[in-house]
Order: sequence, then structure tokens, then C-alpha cells
Amino acid sequence: MTGAKLEDVRTALAAVTGETESFGIYGGDAKGDGLPTTGQRRRATRRGSADPVHRAALVLNPKGVLEWQVDTAGAPSGRRGRRAAGLPDDGQPDGDLVDVFEFETLEANAVGAFLRKVDQKFNPRLAQEPRLWTLSENPAGDRPTATVLARPPRGNRKRLLIVHGTFSKSDAILDGITASGQDAAFYKSAFKTYDEVLAFEHPTLGVSPILNALDLHRELSAIDGPLDVIAHSRGGLVARWTLEAFGVPATRVRAILVGSPLGGTSLASPPRLRSVLGLLSNMGVALKTAGGIASAYAPLLAAPLALLKVATSIIGVAARTPAIDATIQMIPGLAGQSRVSNNPELARLRLASLRPRVDYYIVSSDFQPTDPGWKFWEWFRGRRIANGAADKIFPGRNDLIVDTESMSDLPGGPAGKRDFGTNADVHHTNYFEQTKTLDYIADTFKMK
Repeated sequence: MTGAKLEDVRTALAAVTGETESFGIYGGDAKGDGLPTTGQRRRATRRGSADPVHRAALVLNPKGVLEWQVDTAGAPSGRRGRRAAGLPDDGQPDGDLVDVFEFETLEANAVGAFLRKVDQKFNPRLAQEPRLWTLSENPAGDRPTATVLARPPRGNRKRLLIVHGTFSKSDAILDGITASGQDAAFYKSAFKTYDEVLAFEHPTLGVSPILNALDLHRELSAIDGPLDVIAHSRGGLVARWTLEAFGVPATRVRAILVGSPLGGTSLASPPRLRSVLGLLSNMGVALKTAGGIASAYAPLLAAPLALLKVATSIIGVAARTPAIDATIQMIPGLAGQSRVSNNPELARLRLASLRPRVDYYIVSSDFQPTDPGWKFWEWFRGRRIANGAADKIFPGRNDLIVDTESMSDLPGGPAGKRDFGTNADVHHTNYFEQTKTLDYIADTFKMK
């Protein structure tokens, strides 16, 4: 099996150095910047406190797959290197050390503030709180101009609403449309069809989908007329909670949910968190190396480090044990989409049809890559991983982030569906780069 190359990994990580350092996570030559000094760390341990600085090492194993080692002291990588350094051979994978990242652990009451900071870094528009933004037609026919609304929309108008997904922002959807090459025609049709085009910017880690929906409901509480919704990924849960549990005073509602974890995603399930973080890192490198758009690959490269900082802060040295899996429950935005049988939020969402019917349309895919740059995917579909277990993240079909079956988990089923089927091209981060996705949206919403 072939996979990532060491130089490609380091180049990809260098592209998100600003993001990771803003989270207080330092690698490469920047290690030590902004961290407690050696003297401060020694005094802490002498007092019986734990070392305030934790480490996470990224290793490229012999199969070309990236894996995370938690609380690694930065000794030479691989079993031989650890033994030579006098460190225990604890079953971690052999391979080339990409880098060791250092970060100060968070105080227990600082996790929420840290998640808010991460959300704002992924989406700078959140500095103005969760708000609706209006998109205005660009005379040149390309990317619309976004402006925050001074007050919630009101009155009888025909509206299109865009709701983004996890680690993301509305610009990521627009970036995909631009990359499709059909952006000018699509935007022209949208602005000709709708009186108002809106985008909802919201945090996706520190807040559950239910609270996102409450914010969106308040923003839409004075509207009238028809409403069409395009929601990507976790945004589909936000849309469903808004439209069904809270409701909007629209005369007609249609929603196209693209790769949405309506029944949850196995990627946010508690077991095997370190494998999930490894998968995200591999995806980020693959997208960056293939020339993908930054709004797709950058969050996948930065998010694992941010989540590891939360995990090790919550459980400390227990990060070497399965207790690290409990981190998911400490992150509201992930817990709300966890694909487990007893997820209380998803169980209630299935019973939340309290409002007049909403017509839902689904866009889904089962991504099975054939390109050598994506061969790491075999590793996460049941191959042996760091702890020696057969560690499947997904039990069945998926688009790399969401279980395909989950995307259609609606009472009574969807009103329509654009299923790309099993293919080697369409995955979670490039749905909007597909002409067929844009055509399906235009046809379903009868855009002019």
C-alpha cells in the first residue's frame, strides 16, 4: 500500500501553522513558544502536579499512513528508537516521525472557551455571534458579496438559505461552487429566482446542533413566503431541528441536505477517537497534495491537534487508555451527531415532526477511492492500527465523513434523492464541486 510522503505531510502542516499556533499548539522550530518555561515545569512537578505541557507526535507509518501518538516525549520514532532512548515499547506504530507538537493543558473550566476560540478560527465571522449574512449578486457574475444583516429578515419574500457543516463556514460551500466551473451560471440563476439569499454562520464544536437551531429559529422568526434550504453535513441536523422542532413561519419549505448525518456519523462515535483524528489528518494531507481548496483541507489538518489538546487536558496521562474516547462527549458539537444507538438528541429529532411537512431532498455518495494518494483509506476500514485491533471507523458505505445510510435517515424517507452511488470521485468535501450536485439543486428548486 502506498500513501503519503514525508515531505508532502510537512508541507501540508506548514500551511496551517498559523491556525495551530493560535490554539497554543507548537511544532517544529516554534516548540516552546508561549509555553511554560523549563523552570516552571520543574517547579510544578516538584509540587506533585502533573507536567503542564503535553505532547502529541504525528508518525508516518511504513504503509504511508499518518497516526497520532499521544504524550510522546519526542524521542526517535519507531520501536528501536524508543528502546534506545530508554522509553517503553508500548505498542505504538513504527515509522517516521513527522513532528512532535507541544501544548499547555487546559484548566477544566477553560475547555468551553477554547472550543469557542477554535470555532472562531475556523469561521472568523463568528466574532459577531451566530448571525445570518446576506449574499449579494456580484455584477461580474462570480462569487457573491457577504454582508452581515443588521436585523433579522422579515416579510414575504422568496428566500434561499445556506447552512454549513462542522469545522466550516458558508464560504466553504461557495468555494466548492467556484471550483465546479459552473459558478457564474449557478449564481445568476439563484439571484434571479430568489428575492434574498442568506447564509447562517454558526459554531460547530462548542455548541450542539440544537442550540445552533435555536439561534437560527430566532433569526427567521419574522419571515413569510417560501423558503428553500441548502445544508451541508452537520448543517442538515441544524436545519432539521430548526424546521421541525422550532419551526419557521414560511409558507412552503424545501431543503436539500448534502452529505448530512441525519442518523449521526460514525466519525463522531466515542470509540477509537485517535483513529478518527488520524483519518482526518490523512484526508487533509491528501486534499492539500492533490491541489484541493483550502477551506476543505485546512480544517482537517488543524482540527486533530485542537481535539487532542482538549482530550489530554480532560484526562491527562490517561490519554494512553481508551478513556480518551470520552472526549467526544465533552464536545457538544460532536456529541450531537454521534452515531450511537442511545444518542438522546438524535432520538428526539426522529420524533420532532411538530410542524407542517418539510420536503427533504438528499445528496449522498459512497466514496471508494482508487487513486494511490487515498490508499490510506484501506487502513481505516479494518486494517491493523496502532493498538493492534481491527479498528473500523465505518461499518459500511460512507463518503469519508458520514455513513451513507445515515444521510437518508428521515421518517418516511426523502422526497427526492441524488445518490452518486459507489464511486471514486465524490466525497464529503467536494459535493459542491460536482456539476451534477448543482444541477440537482437547480432542478429541485426550479431555479430560473
